[in-house]
Amino acid sequence: MSLILYFSPSSPPSRAVRSLLLLSKVIFQGKIVDLMKVEHKTPEYQYINPNQYLPVLIDGSLKLFESHAILKYLASKKKLTQFYPKDIQNRARVDCYLDWSQTGLNVIETYTNQCYLFPMLMKKPIPQNKEQMYQDTIETLKFFESIFFQGRYIQNQPSITIADLKCIADLTQLLLTNLDFNQFPKIRNYLQEMFSIPEIREAYAEYLDMIQNTKPNDSISYIISGIDKRQNWQINLYHHPFSSPSRAARTILLYSGIEYKEKIIYIQKGENKTLEYQAINPNESLPAIQDGNLCLFESGAIMKYVAQKFKLYKLYPFNFEAKAQVDQYFDFHINEMQFLTKYAFSCFIGPALMKLPIPSNKVQQLKDIKVTLEFFVKVFLNKGNWAFINGSSIPTLADIRVCCDLAQLFITDIPFEYILGLDTYIQRVFQMTEMKKSHTKKLVSLLYKLLKSKKLQNVMKNQLYTLILYLPPSKAVKSLLNLAQISYTEKDIDIQGGQNIRPPYKIINPNQSLPAITFGDFCLFESHAIMKFICIQFNLIEFYPNYPMRSKIDSFLDFHHTGFKQFTLYLMDFFFGPKFMKKQMPQNKEERLREIYELLQFFIDTFLGGGHYKYIMGSKTPTIADLTFLVYFFVDFDFTPFPSLKKYLRNLFEMKYIRDTYSKYFLVARFMTSSMNNYITSLVKGIKEGENACCELI
Repeated sequence: MSLILYFSPSSPPSRAVRSLLLLSKVIFQGKIVDLMKVEHKTPEYQYINPNQYLPVLIDGSLKLFESHAILKYLASKKKLTQFYPKDIQNRARVDCYLDWSQTGLNVIETYTNQCYLFPMLMKKPIPQNKEQMYQDTIETLKFFESIFFQGRYIQNQPSITIADLKCIADLTQLLLTNLDFNQFPKIRNYLQEMFSIPEIREAYAEYLDMIQNTKPNDSISYIISGIDKRQNWQINLYHHPFSSPSRAARTILLYSGIEYKEKIIYIQKGENKTLEYQAINPNESLPAIQDGNLCLFESGAIMKYVAQKFKLYKLYPFNFEAKAQVDQYFDFHINEMQFLTKYAFSCFIGPALMKLPIPSNKVQQLKDIKVTLEFFVKVFLNKGNWAFINGSSIPTLADIRVCCDLAQLFITDIPFEYILGLDTYIQRVFQMTEMKKSHTKKLVSLLYKLLKSKKLQNVMKNQLYTLILYLPPSKAVKSLLNLAQISYTEKDIDIQGGQNIRPPYKIINPNQSLPAITFGDFCLFESHAIMKFICIQFNLIEFYPNYPMRSKIDSFLDFHHTGFKQFTLYLMDFFFGPKFMKKQMPQNKEERLREIYELLQFFIDTFLGGGHYKYIMGSKTPTIADLTFLVYFFVDFDFTPFPSLKKYLRNLFEMKYIRDTYSKYFLVARFMTSSMNNYITSLVKGIKEGENACCELI
């Protein structure tokens, strides 16, 4: 049975899910829901998705809403590990961005809808605070670019993930606003590259047509222009895998994503001296490319040509000064790094493959290379303090060129580990998917032998969780750790004293929110991402079940980010604010309470099966979804209208580890509240409603 996707071309989450389906070549049936005709509010559609949002995926009996849950379900069921990494930490980083984006990018949606989309389609007035909303959007983009955009893809992943697909959907809402993306060259070039991918252009076709009709500014026109990578560019690459300049040129072509042809030239057979090859490259060297009537040799010229033709500005910057720094390294490389190839060939490859004698000056050659590499690290990597050449945050043409040459030294006796920072630098560059593809299996194998040396192993024998706790999401994470009986170190963060906005916490979590964890050198924020990471790391499938139940849990967690926002505001306005922060209580409590009642009834009907489920989504055991919902529990709320919810909460609070987690909260809340009703008192004391206890838990 094929998948069915209900979507709208005007819905950003729909475009994200459709992009994944098209990229992965998964067969599906698409059904468009016309939002302008209010088809998402019909009884037929509400039966499919009671939340009335888009998109929805149907897979047999499974009905799944919330785009993040759908993306993860598809990636897991279809084993699309290139889009949702197998590696636990990389997957956690993807989850971290997805969870942050639910609220962190809300200002973009609000600004676009209220100031542009609604006035355009519904003739609504433009808000008076439009300028402030614009400034909030700019600040959000600055934060996003500085934290999540440190590489070619979101969270510095080696290839496109579902985080990118969601990011594209979020950011491209701003194409409607005529924002000047030249303020954010990284974002501008990233989106332009994404729209050069045919499947993504197809998913956004209707939306891009609409943008074209708005007379976009130059920066937006640049973004949506893309490059048709399906066009027949007629580029031919002549190379050999053993040639490091060939590998460098091939890496760039792979990075560009265009289709090209390649031919291996065997120098030992004299194929580089044939008349046909000499017509392409009279220098008889490798590599060379032929692009229509243009023939180019010399790897540096080829790399720059491809980067500029296909607008690979991350590899070869558009900025004049940054480009000059890349050029500077190339000039240095030609003069000083040629000895790497000479040493590898004369002292190792030649004697091994061609029975050539080992030169008498081998020792001196080795000394010279060590001096050159030490100079390289000192000058171009700032003594190993820079991740990439010239302090770039991502690898450029310069890094690709030098690492292709360094790779040939893996078969030599070069003591990489004694040249400070060189081994870890090579490891970073070889995280590029294209670098791995452009190198032979033998070279890659040798590389990983180097990278798995004792010096580079991430020793995890003394695993230690450091948990920075406070506020409701922190209680959810702490509940999970306690229920799973995982030992950890807890650190309280004084928000009122500003401890969350200063180092060392700001280094652990640049978002300055709570909670966060450190796991060895790995840092993670956003409570949902943290809990998923813990479950996967420790194989806690009872708290985060396998698919398809996992997809249902993800669906609730994604809904939780935005669906329970009004609950959070209610708690702050009518409980935490007045009782803990001496804030004045708003006058509209009755109206707000009715909204909360409607939300709780929707929660019961949708996620507790109308009150028939013991735990969220019908799970047989409590999951991280239940622990997440539980954080909204507070002491002076009357649960009388919701008997099924009272039963649900009692099931959870009967667990000692959960009561222990909330004990401090109960203690403080009890003294800050004049009275607690009988039901809440019974939960606090661990007794049945109306009973007395000989001893209390708080």
